[in-house]
Amino acid sequence: MLAACVGLGVMLGTRLWGGGLASWGEVTEAAASELPYREVTYTAWDGDESPQYYRIVGQAVVDVDIPAGQIWYAPLDRLGRTVRAAGTIDAPTMKDGLDRERGILRGHDPSGWGHNAETDIALPDGTTYHGFLWNRSHLVAKSLGGNDEVENLVCGTRTENVGANDGEGGMAYGEGLVRTWLRRNPDGTVFYSAIPAYEGNELVCRSVIVDIRSSDGTLDLEIEVYNAALGHRIDYATGAWSLEASPA
Repeated sequence: MLAACVGLGVMLGTRLWGGGLASWGEVTEAAASELPYREVTYTAWDGDESPQYYRIVGQAVVDVDIPAGQIWYAPLDRLGRTVRAAGTIDAPTMKDGLDRERGILRGHDPSGWGHNAETDIALPDGTTYHGFLWNRSHLVAKSLGGNDEVENLVCGTRTENVGANDGEGGMAYGEGLVRTWLRRNPDGTVFYSAIPAYEGNELVCRSVIVDIRSSDGTLDLEIEVYNAALGHRIDYATGAWSLEASPA
């Protein structure tokens, strides 16, 4: 498991998770207590190797049996950090999420929030994103049926959330794979799990580890999504950030 998470990168940090998940809906104590312990690791972002802010680690780790159409959310940890969201996504769940009016996220602030400002981020296609650095980034996207509560949100850079704004990077990469598969396989299901990887007591995650496996096995991958932004130095302990000095 550890080697699979580290992959080809050098292990820099470990996020331990062993608590029970709280469900969105009704989940029995017995079901929550059966959720297994997970350990995930993160690697340093390399803009040359991962210009769209993700890398494929290997095959998915499916460590819990969640009924179709349910998404479970772990309670916040003692530092107020988001811990995990996981579910078995089906076509009705996806449709409900797509059809649901987006909630107002203001006031649903994940740990590390409060240091936001507009900035410019150079994108791999040569364009520039201008807007706020930090997004309230969903672990399970609204388009997959995820809710808008803080237990499902992390303080994620714009590029962690959507990559180059083209749907091909960041968290949007895996989300797009799931939506495409479900549209082609409306009677199937997809296991989806997202776990933020923190360093020590830092409030902002370094990466998010996403596991995706479809019921027919044609989708079977673990993705590391990097919480970084080109040209920006991030203090993951607080969420504060600054621009990196331009090369002379």
